[in-house]
Amino acid sequence: MKNILIIILSGLLICGCSRSNSIPRTTPFTDRIHGQYIMKLVDAGNTTPEAALESAWWATAQGDYDAVISSYIPQMRTEVEIWNGDKAKFTTNMKHRFSSFKGLQIVACKTIAADNVELRFYFQFQNSRSGHADHVMSMVKIQGVWKCAKQTDYTTSWDEGSQPEQ
Repeated sequence: MKNILIIILSGLLICGCSRSNSIPRTTPFTDRIHGQYIMKLVDAGNTTPEAALESAWWATAQGDYDAVISSYIPQMRTEVEIWNGDKAKFTTNMKHRFSSFKGLQIVACKTIAADNVELRFYFQFQNSRSGHADHVMSMVKIQGVWKCAKQTDYTTSWDEGSQPEQ
């Protein structure tokens, strides 16, 4: 009986502590992102597009390959696996790359539909010659969870119809 109780409690602990990108999650950081210059990436949950984007980049910085893959919509996962390559190399490469991370800012949002937005964001790295690079990430809401869909480079034509993050 004692062994069964230990197994049940262990299972509950593992389930309660594991991050899942398949169920809606909030953290104390979920609502603190809008317009902020983020100097330390955190797991911000996935119930807002901004939180899901930061969480995806946080997982990237941690070298958490599986969390990065699951932060994308199912239709993009094969492509994301190809981009990221070997799991072991990914972990090493991302931890090294993000060691010079300086900041992330989500600067604007464009609503495409109730379950589809685009976020304009940029990164800064200490060892970057270009200062920062602007990107746009399409975010899709699936069963209450926001996921990354497709990242593109920012162009000024994107600004039409967007709203600044505040």
